[in-house]
Amino acid sequence: MDELEFRRRVYANPGDLEKEVLDAATANPDLQRILDESVAFEDSLAASIAGIEIPAGLDEKLRSLANESAAADIRATVSTLRAKKQSFYQYYAIAASLVLAVGIVFSLNFNAGPSSADVVFGEAVLDHLHHDISEINDITGGEVYAVLGLDEVNSNMVDAGARLANPNIEVRSAKPCEIIPAFQSTHLVLQGAEGAVSVILVNNSPVDVQFSIRDDRFEGIILPMASGNMILVGEQNEDLSQYASLFAENVEWTI
Repeated sequence: MDELEFRRRVYANPGDLEKEVLDAATANPDLQRILDESVAFEDSLAASIAGIEIPAGLDEKLRSLANESAAADIRATVSTLRAKKQSFYQYYAIAASLVLAVGIVFSLNFNAGPSSADVVFGEAVLDHLHHDISEINDITGGEVYAVLGLDEVNSNMVDAGARLANPNIEVRSAKPCEIIPAFQSTHLVLQGAEGAVSVILVNNSPVDVQFSIRDDRFEGIILPMASGNMILVGEQNEDLSQYASLFAENVEWTI
C-alpha cells in the first residue's frame, strides 16, 4: 500500500481501521508513525470536545448566527460526537462551529492547513516554475522531448536524496533545482494531457501538510512523504492524481 492511500484510509477514521491498513503499518515504520500520530491526535481532540462546557444562553447566541433549527443541529451534533466514535475530521468540524458560535478558543497542537510559511513555500514553487520555464513551454506547446533513460533521471535526483524505481515512467526533462536555499530538490517534467507536468522532489520536508497551489496559469499540490516533499504542478485542468499515485509508488528516498 502506498503512502497516499495509507494516509487517506487512516485519516478517514484512525480509530476503526481495516486489517490491511494495520498490517501495512506493522510492516513499515514510517506508516506506523503516521498511524500513531493520527490516533494520538484523535484521542486528544475527542477529550477536548468531551470537556467542553456548553454555556448558558448558547441557544440565543446560535440563533443570532443562524436559525433555530441550525442551533439545534449543532447541539445534536455535540451530543452525537460525545456518544459515538467519529473520525477526527468530524471532531474538528464541530469544534470549529463552537469556536465561531460562542468564541471558545482551542489551542491544539495540530496543523489543519498550510501555515504562513507553507504558503510562502508554495509561492516559491510557482516562482521557480516561471523563472525556469523553457522546457515547460516547449512540452506544453507540442515540442517533443526524448524520453530520458532511468540512469540519467536518477543521476539528476541524487542531490534530492531520491531515486526513481520504475523505468517505464516517461520523463522528458530532469535536472537538479533549488526552491529554497535550505533544501536540495530535483525537477522532472512529463507530458500530461493538458501540457507539461512538473514533478519536484525535495529532500527533507519543508512542509508537513498537504495543500494546493495555483496561479493564473498553473495549479498543483504539495504532498508530504516519508522523507521529503513531492510537488506536482500542471496546466489548468490537468488531472494530477494519477501522477501522485504513480510517483508515490515508485520514488525511493535515499536520505
